[in-house]
Amino acid sequence: MTDAFKESLEAKVAEVAAINDLLTQGRAVLEARQRLAECDQALYAIEQAAIQGLRPGRTWAEVGELFGRSHAWAEAIAKGRSAKRKKTGHVAESTPASRAVEGRQDDTTTP
Repeated sequence: MTDAFKESLEAKVAEVAAINDLLTQGRAVLEARQRLAECDQALYAIEQAAIQGLRPGRTWAEVGELFGRSHAWAEAIAKGRSAKRKKTGHVAESTPASRAVEGRQDDTTTP
């Protein structure tokens, strides 16, 4: 991270922290964090493309080593399996317990 980038982020945090009205401050925080998240997604896409571009002719371990990371990290980023992937459209429905699928009741006995 460059000094200018770091200073820019720190300046924004200080600017928001200096707001006296709590509602205005809270809204400024939301806006800043939304913008940061949008930029993070764009940076993730660039990182993913870089890893995919470096992969041909290399093992995942070699690619991970180029970034000072593990083979699993490199492969996860390249295949879009990291925590930073865009999560829209993801189904958030839990899987029913197997006993419910089989029509059995929960065990209510105590040991």
